[in-house]
Amino acid sequence: MRYKNLIGFVLMAVIVSLFTSCLKDINNVYNPGTTAAVVRQHGDSALMMANTRFGWIYTTKLSSYSEGKCLLVSFDYDPSLPENTDAEQKGYFTVTLQGVTAVSQQNADKPLTDTLALLTNEQPVLAVNPNDSALFVKLEDYLFLPSVCWTTEGRTLNWQLTYDPAQKAAVENRKSIYSLYLRAVATTGKPEDKAEEAIAVINAFNLANFIKDKREQGERDADMYVRIHYIDRINPKDSTRFGWGVTDPLLIN
Repeated sequence: MRYKNLIGFVLMAVIVSLFTSCLKDINNVYNPGTTAAVVRQHGDSALMMANTRFGWIYTTKLSSYSEGKCLLVSFDYDPSLPENTDAEQKGYFTVTLQGVTAVSQQNADKPLTDTLALLTNEQPVLAVNPNDSALFVKLEDYLFLPSVCWTTEGRTLNWQLTYDPAQKAAVENRKSIYSLYLRAVATTGKPEDKAEEAIAVINAFNLANFIKDKREQGERDADMYVRIHYIDRINPKDSTRFGWGVTDPLLIN
């Protein structure tokens, strides 16, 4: 299938260009690239801030987002600004927001979808490995999951992340690893006059219920990992023939 043959192209042209994050230092102004963020009211302050893997950031523009909203943000940080005097002691950094994109949010659900059959209008997916993107990250309860779907432009996709609540961890190299299953379903008809293409998407899945289930079962709480299974190939002539891919494990606690 063409999807399989173009995996290398997709990773290089789409994932690397959109999802790679690197720290730049220009005239003492730092920009870490696009990064995941969750909007929160910080501490006892009434200010809306964003929690990121670099720490808490503040800008007045965040006040337009509600508590718990997941975003992708790009920002400049200038440590020489008066607002950033004693920033570490204050617990947050004042930044200039350069770009912001809202991320679709939903829960990781149970029970596990049927892994032996395709869903109606299911589309093949390429999930990104944790080492391939700085945006593949668990932040608070949210798993930010970059993916590429091979589909036609303009189709509406319904993304699902499900799990077996009764599963036991697979222990590998002293890591307790659990499996979650990512599926993408087209909810609109396929436009016959459009060619298939790689569509890059990031979803934020809330893992709070999943983690709660594991703790209630007495599963090992420390060093909990997940890996994402996804259907990466579907035979266009026989939809009963499809295959699964899987990501490397990601530490979630």
